[in-house]
Amino acid sequence: MKPLVVFLTGGGVLARIVYGHPQGRRSDFLDYWLEEQGWGLLTASYPGDHPVFPAPKPDLKLEEWASALAELVAEAVGEAGRRPIIACGWSMGGKLVFALTHALHRRNHALECFVSLSATPPFPRLDGVGKPPESLLANGLWNLSVGTRDGSTRDERWLEELRAIAEVEGQTIIEPEVFRDLYRTNAPPRLWGPELDPYFDGEPPQDLSHALRVARVFSGDDYPICAAIIPVDARDYIHAFSDEVVWGSITVKGLLHNVLPKLAPLRLSAHDWVRLRDCVVGAPRRLTRHLPGGHYFFLGARGARATVAHLVELRDEVQRLEAFFGALRCSRSSP
Repeated sequence: MKPLVVFLTGGGVLARIVYGHPQGRRSDFLDYWLEEQGWGLLTASYPGDHPVFPAPKPDLKLEEWASALAELVAEAVGEAGRRPIIACGWSMGGKLVFALTHALHRRNHALECFVSLSATPPFPRLDGVGKPPESLLANGLWNLSVGTRDGSTRDERWLEELRAIAEVEGQTIIEPEVFRDLYRTNAPPRLWGPELDPYFDGEPPQDLSHALRVARVFSGDDYPICAAIIPVDARDYIHAFSDEVVWGSITVKGLLHNVLPKLAPLRLSAHDWVRLRDCVVGAPRRLTRHLPGGHYFFLGARGARATVAHLVELRDEVQRLEAFFGALRCSRSSP
């Protein structure tokens, strides 16, 4: 059965970034190429300050949004839940992965895997990005128009991304005014998840222990197999440098917590131990693909088509990984 892709959008951008606007070309967006593969798509935009929403919800919490998305997924796949579910997180969408995995488990569903598209991992920051603190608007939403890095605001960087894609594609994908009017929204700040120190200017300190628990930050039960499609351009250097290691480490930790104890590594034959070690150590590299471009590398017909082609390859890798563990379990249980 072909999988259902759950697209988790990033901070400041509506979920239509995955399916486009009415005047756009469908082939410039992931939805078109997913449909070509026979894959389904489910996505939703968090309630920000875009006019499409009757009112923003600045107090929306990470776990609440994950639960709402999990409910939509459960309705889409039905109670039997035989359709595979693949989550693709873009940018801030990566913050949801553990909470979404947990919310799906509570509904007797599971992710086949998570695929990072320049996704921010669901851990407190260690790289110093985001200083000085981010600011909130009067309506309580995260003001994503600011946030200077390398001398540019987010809006300036995003428009530069769209110009770079237009040069590669030979045509404009999203006009600047269309992006402003149909794509941009500010986000509920709690969707960013817990931080060691206040992330937003004037924000009181969080109950960190509680915040880490509800976001499932250190719950190995909720670590899915993670793959990554990584842009290679310097415009997105943080993800270009770190995504393979970060998401690969989550995969290995999840396997150590959920899969490997059932295989009883100490009782394997020498031959099977070498095979298992090679499989686990090599998993992060096998579950990684690279594409030219920056943070919006999946936009435009070339980028969108190549991204979906890599999604198909990565799903094959995940299935091979699961088949290997299944065969090893069977050999362990044979008399």
